[in-house]
Amino acid sequence: MNTRWDALWAPYDEDTYAFVLEQVTPDDVVVDIGAGDLRLAFRLAQRVRRVYAIERQPHLVARALQERQRPANLFILVGDARVLPFPPDVTIGVLLMRHSPDVALYWAKLQERGARGLVTNARWGLGPEYIDINAPRVPFEHVQMGWYACRCGATGFIPGPPEEMDEHVFRTIHEVANCPVCNGEQLTVDDEGESGRRARLVGDIMHNE
Repeated sequence: MNTRWDALWAPYDEDTYAFVLEQVTPDDVVVDIGAGDLRLAFRLAQRVRRVYAIERQPHLVARALQERQRPANLFILVGDARVLPFPPDVTIGVLLMRHSPDVALYWAKLQERGARGLVTNARWGLGPEYIDINAPRVPFEHVQMGWYACRCGATGFIPGPPEEMDEHVFRTIHEVANCPVCNGEQLTVDDEGESGRRARLVGDIMHNE
């Protein structure tokens, strides 16, 4: 079944929502991408200047608005976040959608609006992270060993000599650009030459639709 991830919705645990709320400030204007039943959007509206909640499934929005009154600083856009223009005043995006294949798209749309960051669980498919979308990225080919996370949404591990593996290497994540997935490749480890050393992708994040 070829089901798009953004057509699926399920609530997250309290720790996930708490992490998101910790990343915003009273001056922020948030775009909540794939807002579902608006449970996070309502909470964000209590903390920030303005929230734009984008949800493609109108029945989820209708049900939420039957149960709660919409605050004045919460604006709801029913439609596809991939094609709807982001508001010009947005400062931070929230994407709680594990394995979403559209991280690069939303990243670019936020940068176009001058936003500072993205809170998402889409890259690793685990807990959420805050990404400074304007921070410099290391070219993928410059990373010699260790974990990496790319602006396209892919993550992986570049292997190296076992004797060089230590706790620092294991815990460091390199923010990269132009990884193999960006270039349409899916590399695997073979022990022969430079091509084998370059990358092992962890999961199939970008193509798991």
